[in-house]
Amino acid sequence: MIGNRLAVPILLLYVFFRDFRPSEPFLTPFLNETKGFTKHEINNMIYPVWSYSQLPIFILVLAFTDAVRYLPMIWLGALGYVATWLLLIFGTTVKLMQLMQVTYAIGTACEVAYKSYVFVAVTKEEYSTVSLYLAGSTLFGRSMSSFASQILHDYADISLMQLNYISLASVSLALILALVIPAPLHFVGLNENSTIQPTSDQDQLILDDDISMIQKVKEKFLRGKVNVMLSYKSLQTRRWAYWAIVTSALYFMVGNSAQSLWKDLENGKKKRFNGYVIGVTGLLSSLTSWILTRYSRSVEHTKASVLAVLTLALALTTLLPTILQNLYLAYVCDAAFNIITSSCMTIALFKIAHSLTTNLYGFVVGVNACVAGTLDLLVTFIVIDERVLSFNPRQQYLVYTGFAVVCVLAYFGYKFVTLLQGGNAVELRQGNLTGFVEDGRSDDGVLDA
Repeated sequence: MIGNRLAVPILLLYVFFRDFRPSEPFLTPFLNETKGFTKHEINNMIYPVWSYSQLPIFILVLAFTDAVRYLPMIWLGALGYVATWLLLIFGTTVKLMQLMQVTYAIGTACEVAYKSYVFVAVTKEEYSTVSLYLAGSTLFGRSMSSFASQILHDYADISLMQLNYISLASVSLALILALVIPAPLHFVGLNENSTIQPTSDQDQLILDDDISMIQKVKEKFLRGKVNVMLSYKSLQTRRWAYWAIVTSALYFMVGNSAQSLWKDLENGKKKRFNGYVIGVTGLLSSLTSWILTRYSRSVEHTKASVLAVLTLALALTTLLPTILQNLYLAYVCDAAFNIITSSCMTIALFKIAHSLTTNLYGFVVGVNACVAGTLDLLVTFIVIDERVLSFNPRQQYLVYTGFAVVCVLAYFGYKFVTLLQGGNAVELRQGNLTGFVEDGRSDDGVLDA
């Protein structure tokens, strides 16, 4: 029982120190001004590696987290962050900076492990409260590090290299905390969460805890095929999943290019406020999500077309900085982009959760993240990679604007074609009645705006 009581406070401290990385708001200036890499090397050779690495690592983490009982993946993520800052501080070549992006991808991909750990470390009654505490710890760590970075850099004469040493100390402390997180007192993995029950003695053997890790992972992927069919049979789920994927993909794309654009717009003359912007944006985004969650009745009546309009607003936030080329306008647009993205994700995830008749919410979120990551990877390779188009940050933002507009047009085009084909009647004839009426609730249908 001691382990259970210590698990949550240790995990909260781990999350805080893992996310307290005051050097991050100034990563691009650090690589350019302190380490001496060119803007082209940073933007077109170093940063794309995160997009290439994140997706395959994330899939592997999803596959192995249950099999290894969570903690090894938490340790791996903490090691990934420590390795990232060691490479940042001591690395001197493009190859080492590319490796740094791989280790950073390991850290970000493994974040799903501690969320899974919480589910087995506390009771069901405590889960919502602890999850809220963890979200608060993450927000506090990131916001404090952003504000601290700006204040230390501007007023305490702390160099960008010294900020990286502070980040290294923080993630190293997080690793120490990760190593003393108590093992879960019980385990809820593939067997308990799966919607498919064993139908034969052979199936039961596959589900047994004594089988090899490879067999468990193979079984997980086999069940994944069935779960995809179960999860996305509802038209409402597919519709909201579409917007969750679009907004997530845009978030990945812009997040990987924002600092490069800011650096381009500085022109060596203007004072930078990266830390303040990222800190305030994080607070406002979290506040917006909390308000939407608090007043969920309003979200219940939100139509998918609202997210289409918000996506057009996202397109505007990526278009304006490239046209007007003003650093401070770019800051405002980035804040607006993140707040709108957070709102879209909150609404989409809320609607997905209410559209499912089975306990597959986490699975759907994982699949959506993989699809969004795939889109980000493809766009990054074609648009940013030096071996293909090798666009500069301003050109990249124009592509992101086009991506958002195309996604909106595709959505309304689908609605128009469906309307011509008979709308809801077509879906009903296809046998998708469960997509429209679930637990007594009527789906809002293709014709709804």
